[in-house]
Amino acid sequence: MRSRIMRLRPLLFATLFLLCAASTAAGYGVDWVVLVDNTGTMRYQSRGVMTVKAIKEFVSLTEPGDRISICSYGERSVSVLPNHAVVIEDESSKDYVRAHTKFGFNADRTDITAGLEYVWRMRAHFFPGLEAGDGKGADAVIVLLTDGKLIPVYSSYARYEATYDRSRRRLLELASLCAEQGIRICTIGLGRSSKVDGELLTDISTRTGGTYRHVAAASGVAEAYRAIASEQRPSPPVEVVEAPRTPELQDAVTASETSESPRETKVKHVGARPSSASSAFSSEFCLGSAGILAVFVGMIAVGTEKRKKWAMRFTTAIFGTGEMRVRGYLKPIDVDGIASARACIGLENPGVESVRVGSGTSFIPQIEAIMEFTGTKDGSPPELHVEGGRVTVEGKAVTTRKLKDGDVVDIEGLRYQYLRGNRR
Repeated sequence: MRSRIMRLRPLLFATLFLLCAASTAAGYGVDWVVLVDNTGTMRYQSRGVMTVKAIKEFVSLTEPGDRISICSYGERSVSVLPNHAVVIEDESSKDYVRAHTKFGFNADRTDITAGLEYVWRMRAHFFPGLEAGDGKGADAVIVLLTDGKLIPVYSSYARYEATYDRSRRRLLELASLCAEQGIRICTIGLGRSSKVDGELLTDISTRTGGTYRHVAAASGVAEAYRAIASEQRPSPPVEVVEAPRTPELQDAVTASETSESPRETKVKHVGARPSSASSAFSSEFCLGSAGILAVFVGMIAVGTEKRKKWAMRFTTAIFGTGEMRVRGYLKPIDVDGIASARACIGLENPGVESVRVGSGTSFIPQIEAIMEFTGTKDGSPPELHVEGGRVTVEGKAVTTRKLKDGDVVDIEGLRYQYLRGNRR
């Protein structure tokens, strides 16, 4: 009998180990909310396609006991999954999430505040683990991705600055509220660094203990999601049980505690070679001059729109940073009650000097009209040149027209609204 027990002892230990591991994993799941920018610019350069693939891979990295929600934001925010939070139990639950991960990428405004506001309002559904009373509630993580800067929904562009400032303050306030509830926010900025507000996204993440990653190309989105999946999963605590000390072990411990400590090793730090007086003077002079110039330009740039335009011309003349490019996009206007499949026409991608629309082009080639949108250097709306067909702007037939934000352009019965797009 004793020999049989001895033979079964390894099997008993293995079974006990697996039971402990299973209970540990079940008690320390993660509540994930994947929040995705649903604007039309996500269609460019395969950003949307690569993001969907990355999210499906991210779902594959979840573990039993996790909960996951997929949401999108633009002018409004919605839950992409039929159920707010799907509990990951096995591969079939992962298949369910992957099958329902779909986005339209047809929104106009990158209203990041509205997206985070939606998650905060629905936090009881998205993060039920936070309410667990046994001290083993799930960790809560929001993974927020955007390919643009904050553009809140506004009613009048004349009051856009006040709307933007109010939205930005609320966004940071929401980040602080999430931090108080133990919700971490990891942000991903996709695209050129000049097109995303890395400073704002970093501030959001830092307040909550999360991370910010800038991904220049869509091909790097999957790696960003993989890193977040690995870093944000906490290691289960390891309980340390102290074995009882035998008299012999106690004597050995006492001897080691009272023995002389090892001799400290002194490390000699070698400093950098001191610079000469002339080089020090040159560097201080250059830094001082650059600082004065930066303060001068900054004082000019802060203030009215007129001063900002003057500062832009000033810096362009000195540093040569100006470039002729088309800015903004055309948003389809559908008849009430009808939602067409027309997509927004992005005029500012890939940042060329002019964009042609109409017959023989990549945009609405089925019409006979041909138009050209010529860009500017000061960031103002482009100039419209009609080369053929009937085109009206605000109800008036035109051949040449300097557009304004919000102008309604009718192209042979197809109505669009010109919007300046990213304004920050």
